[in-house]
Amino acid sequence: MKFPPVKTRPLAALIVAAALLTLSLGIPSAYAHVEGHMPDSVAEMEYRILLEFKPNDFTTRVKLARVLLNQNKLAEAEREFNKAMQVDPQNIQAHIGLTVLGLKQNRTDYALEMIKKAAKLAPDEPAVYLNYGKVLEADNRPSEARDMYNQGLARPAGAPGNTAAGHDRQDLAEALRALEEKLNGKSPAN
Repeated sequence: MKFPPVKTRPLAALIVAAALLTLSLGIPSAYAHVEGHMPDSVAEMEYRILLEFKPNDFTTRVKLARVLLNQNKLAEAEREFNKAMQVDPQNIQAHIGLTVLGLKQNRTDYALEMIKKAAKLAPDEPAVYLNYGKVLEADNRPSEARDMYNQGLARPAGAPGNTAAGHDRQDLAEALRALEEKLNGKSPAN
């Protein structure tokens, strides 16, 4: 059976082909894009295509929301994080994403509400302490933010090989250093 030729843009055709190949091989969609290795606009398109096939794929939905957040498409990011919460209301990634969204929108009360929920769900997660401290800083509560960063650094490092937790711990140390410099009247070194 022959199909008539379809006129498409080469990049869009390539992304559709990659998404279909990923799905047909049974590769989890979480592996379809490694963050930071393709432009956010391309990743956004890839995630949207994957979600057409698997609308309840929590991981892909959160990744789409993060990419939208990076592009400052805040209303769309919020919609996607909320859809992810409908799929898995106990997962902290959507709560943390909504926390960051609230900070970007200068909605500190909302960010605080979201990070408190994340802290109840995952009290040992370094990303919770990092983002909790950022919310407290945004709420002009620097001593509480310092305490939160220190609490995060005092927690166990997590499972060996968990690079995300390692990065979060590095970010915690950097946030604490920057806050200390700010409190001591020095501008953070670049």
